[in-house]
Order: sequence, then structure tokens, then C-alpha cells
Amino acid sequence: MVSAAPTIERGGSSDSSAFFEQSSEPPHGGSTEFSLYLWERVKGGAIRPQWGGPESDDPELRLEFLRGARSMGYELVDLDDPAELARLKAMRPIRYPLQPQQLVIVDHLNAAGLDEYVVEIPRRASKTTTIFCWLHGRCLSRPDYFVTFSAQSGVKGSARLREWANQLDRVQPADDADLPPWLRGTRPKRPPQALALFGEDQLTAPPPAGRGFRIMRGEVGKGIYYDNGSKVLVLKPDAESYRGEAGDVSWIDEAQEIDPEEGADLLAGIIPLQDTREDAALVISGTAGEARIGPFWERVNKLRSRDPDIGGVDYAAHEDTPWEVIEDEDQAMELLARIHPGIGTLTTLEKMRKNWRKLPKPQWAREYLSMWPETFGQTAIAADQWQRGALQAKPKRPARVAFGLAIKPGGSVAAICAAWRTPLGLAYVEVVDHRQGTQWLPARMQELTRTYRGSTIAYDKIGEAEQTATEAAVLKPRPAMRVQTYNENAAGCIQVLRDLERGTLRHADQVGLNAAVEIAAKREVRGSDRGVWLWTPAEKGGDITCLDAATRALRNWDQHYAGRTGTYRPSMGDD
Repeated sequence: MVSAAPTIERGGSSDSSAFFEQSSEPPHGGSTEFSLYLWERVKGGAIRPQWGGPESDDPELRLEFLRGARSMGYELVDLDDPAELARLKAMRPIRYPLQPQQLVIVDHLNAAGLDEYVVEIPRRASKTTTIFCWLHGRCLSRPDYFVTFSAQSGVKGSARLREWANQLDRVQPADDADLPPWLRGTRPKRPPQALALFGEDQLTAPPPAGRGFRIMRGEVGKGIYYDNGSKVLVLKPDAESYRGEAGDVSWIDEAQEIDPEEGADLLAGIIPLQDTREDAALVISGTAGEARIGPFWERVNKLRSRDPDIGGVDYAAHEDTPWEVIEDEDQAMELLARIHPGIGTLTTLEKMRKNWRKLPKPQWAREYLSMWPETFGQTAIAADQWQRGALQAKPKRPARVAFGLAIKPGGSVAAICAAWRTPLGLAYVEVVDHRQGTQWLPARMQELTRTYRGSTIAYDKIGEAEQTATEAAVLKPRPAMRVQTYNENAAGCIQVLRDLERGTLRHADQVGLNAAVEIAAKREVRGSDRGVWLWTPAEKGGDITCLDAATRALRNWDQHYAGRTGTYRPSMGDD
């Protein structure tokens, strides 16, 4: 190991005072705890996050992080001291100074009494490295400490492990005993290494018996295993991979890239693993996604809403930032310099200018300002096309229809719509119910599927709709429910626009549906290159549940009822 840092026993006495006394540096300002003085000094230069949970200044927890950071080649030094920075750069392997925002992140992650943390930081701010050093330090310091890690895919998770392993091997080359037989004897012996934080007196100490861990890079048992029984397991981001595992910390990185439905299933598999571990926690990290949906956004939103049950940091531009600021280069750079913690430490404003010129502005705002899109354009449905489809009177509902359910996030409003097509392909959508709350839904869904034999009600598995479906499932007779994925729903959105363009959609000119159409915009969910998008309110807090339910109902019909007994089946590729 780089240094013989003391083992910190949680819940008992600590030898941290002796750790400080070993420093060859004179105390600053009369402080006898030089490293903690320096921690506050460096942290004081950080840009503060726009939103943040509680913080901890526990010295033992900070020392755990420093131990993990040092093992990865990062040191806590005075960033205003050129001689100290030059000394780090001259070391072999080269050492890197810890940046202010890294200390901010760690103090927020160390906050006690919470079981969920979210970390949202723009690109180029050392988010992932910081969290790994934090967990690596805990595993080095705490016996039998278990960490699970997943990224947006199994491939990305493996890539992260390789990055960490390569850095650990550069700083602390593996002993032959840690290597497979065909690699033994090929690694250079480790040179003496100085302890940059506390001076070079540690050079005279006996060398450690080993670096304290071994790395398994294969597909079976992939992870880092520590001599004290702790481990970091790298798992695929699916619930099945977590079965049988337990975790003190379950960490999901780049969580904005995980499919919202798969993410919900993943968390359903992770949360029970923490039931048997005291003080277990879930950590979700990433950058702003392409849609305000999924487990990562849900926790970012909780942090922004000052929910006391979640901790972490959110470095982001304020939600009310005018879009005109983003589109003006000078104003965008001025805003970026105020909120991006990596500017001037890990990247430069000039590089950000180049990225601003290269990237589409919505993508740039997501990745470097943590701005989650609500809409980046005008309303999606042309008023004249919608009005052309209006009927003078409500159509007679046939015996064979399909239904769709939509619930506004938070559960304040819900809607059920019906849809069907004529044999010639003319589509009809109608609002069946549009009410406050959700308690009325199970009984109403039971009534509808009992009245309209063979009908089903399409819903998504995200948020309140899944819970409503669970409640409805215990009724007798059980309402006929059908899960509709967001990819299927996205296809339904496209079909609605095509029917409007062709003049083949009719609606009953109902207030709730008209109001939803007036404020409906598009939000991308898979990137503009794939063209996958869903409806979103152009006005913050707007209610588009009637349009969502109508779209889901028509998609339900086109998928599962069209084409039977000679009825019309629309083609998504016929224009």
C-alpha cells in the first residue's frame, strides 16, 4: 500500500490522533489536526451544489475516504501551494490533488441516518472516481463491508472495473500472490512511496505485508476482494444478478441511461438485500437524462424537493433558467462557471466553449448544466389538425373497445380513455373518466372490463400506475390489465400524429383532452438519432393525462385488437 494508514474501527475508539501526530508538517493556525484543517480549507474553495442534503464532518469518515483516495493515487494537498503541486507531479507514479467538489460530495455521502443518496454532477467533475474512492476506503477500513456496483450496462460496469484496476495497479502494483500463475514474476517490485499528505517519515516504517486486496476481472465473481473480508462486486444492472447478494452500499452509476422499467425492476431486486445490513444505503449517480422518468430522476426530484429522507448533491442550473441563456454562448459560459464544479480544476472554460459549439444545445444543457428537459420546442400537435378531428356529438361507443390509463406524477389526477377503429381505419378516442386522485380507479376499471367483454386497460409500470394495478388485481372479478412499455407508448404517440396528419382521427371535443393537446410537447427518451419520444407538458405542472390515456388506449387497440375479424391494422411504415 502507499502508506500504513491506521485502521479505523467504527463505533469504537480511533487512533486518528496518532495519525495526525505523525505529520512532519507544522500545524496551521494552531490546529493540532493538520489534515482536517486542510480538508476544510480545500473544501472551502468549492462551488456549492444547487441542491444538497445534510453533511457530515466526522473525521473518521473523512479519513476512510482519504485512505481510499491515496490508494488510487489522489492526495489532499493545499491547492494554492505550487511547490506541493509540483512535488505531487514529480512523484512516480504521478499523484493527483483532490479537488474541492470531491470533498463536498464525500461529506454529503457521509451524512448519517439516511438509506438513499443521489449524486448528480455535470460531466468532467470526477463524480465516479470520488464515489469509488469513498467506497474503496470504507472497504479497506471496515471488515466484511459489502458493496455492489452496476453501471448502465454489464459492459460499462466491466469497463469501470478495468479503469479502477489499472489505476490501482499503477499506484500499488499487485504482489505475485495476487496474480494468475502465467503473470507471476512479470511485475516490477514496488518502490518506496512517500505519504504526500503527512510528509516522508513513513518511508522508514516497515513495508506492508500486501496491498490489502485482489482484483477479479473474469466474468465469474467480478470485483475487488479485500483481505479483511470486504468486497466490491460488479454486477449487471438487472434484478436477477442481485439475487442472493447482500450489500452495505448498493451503487448504480450512470443511472439515467437505464431503461425506466428495467430500473424499477432493478431497485425491486436491490432494496431487499439491505434489510439484513445495518445502516445499508442505496447510492444512485449520473448526469441529467433525456426524460424526467425513472429511478434516477425520481431521486433527483426528491432531493430538489428538500425531501428529508434522501441525501446527496445536485450540481445543476436552476430549473427556471431561461432557454435564451443556453442559446447565447457568453451567457451560457457565465452560467456554467457558476454551477460546474470542474471548471478550473478538472477542465477549462475554453473546452466547454468548444463543446457548446459542437453539441446540440439540449444535449449540452443536459450533460454540462444537469438540466432535465421538459420541452425544447413548441407544442407537438397542430391546433388546426386537432380541431379538424372534432365531432359535433359524442360518438356511440361500440361493444368492442380498448382502454388506456394515465396518472399524473404524484397521483393528483388520473384519466381513463377508450379507443377503437372502424374497418376502414378511422380512429376514435374518447375520455371515459378524468378525476382527481387515484382511489376511484380499481373499481372503475373492474366495471369497464366487466361491461366491455374482451377489453383490456393498458398502463405503464412506472410510478402510481403499477401500484394501482396491484390494488386492482385483488378484486373479484379482476380487471383486465395490460402492461404497455414506454417504447410501445412512444410508437402510439407517433401514430396519433400520423392519424391527425392523414385526417383519420376523431375525438369527442372534450375539455380535458382539448386542454391536454394545447400544452403537449415532445420529450426524447432514447436520443434524437432514434427518434423515440413521449408527450410532456410544455407548461410546468400541466395536466396531459387525458392525452396520455388516449394515446395508450389507441396503441392498445392497434397492437391487440386491429387485424382481427377483418378490422383495419395501421402500418407504422406506410409513409
